[in-house]
Amino acid sequence: MLLISLARRAFQNRTQIRFSSSSIDIADFIRGMSQTKKLKSDSTSSVMNKPRHVRMKERGRDPGLTSRINLQVISNGYAGTSKSLVLNSDQTNYVFNCGEGTQRTLQEKNTIWEIKFSKTKHLFMTQKSWDTMGGILGLCISLKEAYLNEITFHAPCDVIDLLKHWKGLEAFSNIKLEQHDYDKGEFQDDCFKIKAIPLRANNLILSPNSKRQCVSPTNDLSQMKKYPNDLVYAYLCETHPFPGSLSAELCAFHRVPPNELRSRLKNGEDVTLPDGRLIRSKDVTLPGEPPVRVLILDCPSLAYLDSIKSNELNSHSYHTIVHLAPSAILNNDTYRSWMKSMNTTHHLLLDETQVNVHMEAIYRYQTQLNYIDDGIFPLLSYHNILKDLKIPEPVDNITYGLTSSRIPIRPMLAPDNSKVVAIQPQSYIDLLLANEEFKQTFTATKQQLQAMHEIAKTGHSYPEIIFLGTGSACPSKPRNTSGILINVNDTTIFLLECAEGTTGQIRHFYGDQSDDVLFRIRFVYISHMHADHLGGLFGLIRQRRRAFEKFGHQYEKLILLCPNKYVDVGRKQWGFFSSESSFDDDVHIVFNRSLTNGLPSMTNVGGENTDEEKFLFETFKSVGVHGVQTVLVEHIYDAHALVLRHIDGWSLAFSGDCKQSSDFIQAGQNVDLLIHESTYETGLEVYASQMRHCTMAQAIDVGRRMNAKYTVLWHFSQRYAKIPFLSERADEDETEQKEKKQATRPENVCISFDFMRIHLSDLPRACELVPIFESMFYEEWLTLKKRQTRREQEPDYFAKNTRMIESKRKHMSGKSSSSPESKVNRKSSSSHQ
Repeated sequence: MLLISLARRAFQNRTQIRFSSSSIDIADFIRGMSQTKKLKSDSTSSVMNKPRHVRMKERGRDPGLTSRINLQVISNGYAGTSKSLVLNSDQTNYVFNCGEGTQRTLQEKNTIWEIKFSKTKHLFMTQKSWDTMGGILGLCISLKEAYLNEITFHAPCDVIDLLKHWKGLEAFSNIKLEQHDYDKGEFQDDCFKIKAIPLRANNLILSPNSKRQCVSPTNDLSQMKKYPNDLVYAYLCETHPFPGSLSAELCAFHRVPPNELRSRLKNGEDVTLPDGRLIRSKDVTLPGEPPVRVLILDCPSLAYLDSIKSNELNSHSYHTIVHLAPSAILNNDTYRSWMKSMNTTHHLLLDETQVNVHMEAIYRYQTQLNYIDDGIFPLLSYHNILKDLKIPEPVDNITYGLTSSRIPIRPMLAPDNSKVVAIQPQSYIDLLLANEEFKQTFTATKQQLQAMHEIAKTGHSYPEIIFLGTGSACPSKPRNTSGILINVNDTTIFLLECAEGTTGQIRHFYGDQSDDVLFRIRFVYISHMHADHLGGLFGLIRQRRRAFEKFGHQYEKLILLCPNKYVDVGRKQWGFFSSESSFDDDVHIVFNRSLTNGLPSMTNVGGENTDEEKFLFETFKSVGVHGVQTVLVEHIYDAHALVLRHIDGWSLAFSGDCKQSSDFIQAGQNVDLLIHESTYETGLEVYASQMRHCTMAQAIDVGRRMNAKYTVLWHFSQRYAKIPFLSERADEDETEQKEKKQATRPENVCISFDFMRIHLSDLPRACELVPIFESMFYEEWLTLKKRQTRREQEPDYFAKNTRMIESKRKHMSGKSSSSPESKVNRKSSSSHQ
């Protein structure tokens, strides 16, 4: 060990150690040691990624019954969230309903609840709707990132079929997707027996031409599957009996010696002592715990109430009944009367009208950023409401569930709201000001920034750009995935990308004005077919249609600029979910590749313009856009960048996801604003090239060659969730440092954050904020700088980096040398062990 420590120190200083008359190259020595360590790590990593109870089973050991089971609320439906919860045990997590944003909420609450993705193996849906299933794709991506190799779905519809519709957005061939068939029997594992109870609307059969079909009055599950849109599952979850523990006092009373005889008694065996006495296990064991039942109940409308009343679920007693019905149903006298008739210890109500902090982290970061600049980072709309949050007290046996509410099932304890939080603005500011690095940097520039703010107020109101999602791949606490909202004027919004959770981000930012915003969205641009760029499109369009209905306007189709392949995916998705409208009723498709030469000219020499060309020209002209051009870029098939030019003189270029593109640079010459992806930090060019992305330095270089007035960096890898690493090296002389800064962080470059709002007149000030951001997240920035330094000092970094790339690409693409075929199949067994 002393030799290894000495060798490492010598390697860091680039020296050699001499032993006797021979010389050892420390670099080779350390590389050899590192390789040995890597081989060890590779051999154990796949094992250690598995939950403990799985490893015990593989070793032939019984993990036993779980001793801890909690029922925890993920979200209660407030502010457009889904009504979701999780049964969390020592061994497995069971998620019920997975609407948009479930993935991100579970990531934020992971450290509080100790809910690991590696244990989340079962997803239950109560009905076939976007509210209960819109987050499945995103959550599956996170589960795959956690190296989970199997997911089982439970739903009143074909979830596997839905995932086939999304084929091409993500590859799942390296993860086993199954669906439990409740026609074959109840589900059972080491923790629960779970039975799906089918519910139906009462005596309603609508014509085939009706917008919404209801099930016929039958209790036959196979018959009800003909009408999946209205089939609802209630889930009766029953724990296995928990055996009593061996009592040391009773063993001593019966004079049982402390040897293997006690072990046999603990395992339920009766034993004979040396003196001939027979000791029965039950005589020295404390009373066990009988099965505990939890009912997950969804009642979409009062039409289901008769089915609920006449169902077998009324014949049981329950520890907890979770009610997922809409608020109007929960507060209906008839429904309340039925609730009182049930024999249960707790009624847990997920009522969307109950004010609730869904994501505390986004309010914390936005409050701190608002302290720096309240113009670019306005407080979120629910800020004042949530800071005064009051947790409703239980009434009788009724508890209102908020995010992080918990009801312990084993051991049985009172409902626990200790993890439910209100936002605390002053504590967030105090935490910020406790950072001395931030205080010094901010104080030095505060007056200058205030003067620039006053000047910016005299600028134009439009365009107004709001960043709704600035991260890549999977969401994190500070950053959702891709979405940028552009207010072109007071009646028109152009949305760039629409990841899962985009509608929720709009509600966080605009609050009660969200429906007006959705109503004004006329254009959506999807750059390519990746889930983190289009996963929220169906939910947004559905909410947009409802906004038209709310305001009493006839629906106008959304103009969707997208890759060709999305049409097939969209039609299948609409066919799966929507009973209100079809894909072609909701959107007008414009293929990205049709605009590679810009808008069609209305002076078509030698022929007449087509109706589609006339439509495009008139539509964009009506909102003042006289130039729209897409550019084919290198990322995945049919990926495009976009350039917009407005009649008022402003222009914008948007990269989507891509490597550096000379065609894009040419098309975007002299734009006012370039928004460019910068997924990786400078120095990772090899990695970025392999993944077909850009580093931050490459994005800045595109802006320089494009002669863009300002460049905003966007689409950061979540390894830079708080702050990307932009600053110049500090170990060079002043001249070299200045040149380095111009190359890595020019004065016309800024970085984006979620809920950042900018006008063109704000951009000079936004660029000056970069050093303040770095001081605000100084510890994270310092970690990134140390990582860069280590990378520069490690000779074979790029060789190792290439191996890492290939490993990740193989995992993410689902390629397997042993089984190239997809492991998607339907589970046909009656139980799962």
